[in-house]
Amino acid sequence: MSMNSVGKTSIVPQVQTTAGDWEQERFSRKQNFIEAMTVMLIILCALWLVAYPFGVVMKIQAVNVVVNVLLVLGGAYLLFVAPILHKDTTQSWGLGNPVQYWKLITTGPPVRRLIIFITSIVVFIGLNIVNFQQWRYVARFFQMQVLSRTFGLSVDVYQFPNQFPGVIFVVVFGALISALIAFCAIRYDNFHTAFRTAMLISFPLLIVIFISAYIQRGTSAFQQLSFSRWALGVFGYIFWGFVQQLLFSSYFGTRFRKAFSPSNSPNNKITGEEQVKKSLQFGLWGAFIAITFTCLSISIVYGMRMIPSISVWIQLVLWLTVFFFPMGFIYGYFYCKDKKRMLVATLSASCFGMIHIDSYGLVAVTWILGIVLVYVFMEEKNRNLVAMGFIHGLLGSTFGEMFSKDSAGVLNVDYSVGPWNVEEPTWGVLVIPVIVILIYISIFIAYLKNAPEAEEIKSL
Repeated sequence: MSMNSVGKTSIVPQVQTTAGDWEQERFSRKQNFIEAMTVMLIILCALWLVAYPFGVVMKIQAVNVVVNVLLVLGGAYLLFVAPILHKDTTQSWGLGNPVQYWKLITTGPPVRRLIIFITSIVVFIGLNIVNFQQWRYVARFFQMQVLSRTFGLSVDVYQFPNQFPGVIFVVVFGALISALIAFCAIRYDNFHTAFRTAMLISFPLLIVIFISAYIQRGTSAFQQLSFSRWALGVFGYIFWGFVQQLLFSSYFGTRFRKAFSPSNSPNNKITGEEQVKKSLQFGLWGAFIAITFTCLSISIVYGMRMIPSISVWIQLVLWLTVFFFPMGFIYGYFYCKDKKRMLVATLSASCFGMIHIDSYGLVAVTWILGIVLVYVFMEEKNRNLVAMGFIHGLLGSTFGEMFSKDSAGVLNVDYSVGPWNVEEPTWGVLVIPVIVILIYISIFIAYLKNAPEAEEIKSL
């Protein structure tokens, strides 16, 4: 990713974000909002108004190819073009860079310099070891077998570590990727504060996941749990979470927090006893909506036969309450602290959630997690993509172990998303994606009609 380098002396326009920080930005708030909403609408329309009806239902293969090429080009724009156009810094995306890394290990207190240097070397060596030992998963993640066939190579990339010169390729590839992550991608200057925030977020939610699984299935929920598989899943999911958050927390989070100024209204905060009441209301309403939606969905999809008795219904309601009440309460608590910031985080996180259509259990979970990540990501001290990736990895892998792999019955969450993973393609599948698209269009129109120009950019 090519962004402005650290320490470059030039007069750069700056804009105050929703959280109150000042960041480099070339365009107006309105342009940031328009771009983010347009990108999201293009993604949803390409997937559900083009790929699904024509590529999946009508099985026109050329449409699938065109849409995939469009998505790849769009991803390239988000990662490589947009940061340059907006004059984003790597720090604003939660990333490090070689210049910053060199400055950290050559200036400042000797102890801090030594800690950062040793940490980066340990990360580099550890990633190389994992790359070699888990090469099958690495090759699968990067689709190396598919790429080899595309270029007409009849090789089994999974056997590279066991043969020559394949082992050379594995070592070199691992060294390059590890160096990119250890010395370029990781932002070390605020890692301690961001990781502490990640811990404060992850462990309470981790406990909620375990308790919810126990309420639904008792001790049987943990009988098939393999620690080694779970640990490997966490590590792999951290990397996948890093990639996903690079697109969502970094791109959409950056665009939306620059699109809205911090609130100066005295009504933006709720304190004291009213804060507790409001948080409890959010918790109760969140649980009520989740219970209603889930029960209706189960009844429609599976019929009443899947929940044959009142006791099973009570157990289901209890599970949903334990899982969603804390989420709603936490949402209400932070909403009271800063209403505008929480609403901006909700809108931004919806982009992360809606990309998981049509696995609606995953939509709900990722939207909730996305709100948390975007909210904390707004502050400079927490803007660290590896720390955010850790939250994503730990919670994503754990939730997958507890509520996927056909182990959770009617509450099983499908991790396969997108139009190409719809098991029984029908035209009815389009109903919810079309509703979501219309809601985004409505928000877009309402913003253009009501939002002031609010450039609020200054040069420093």
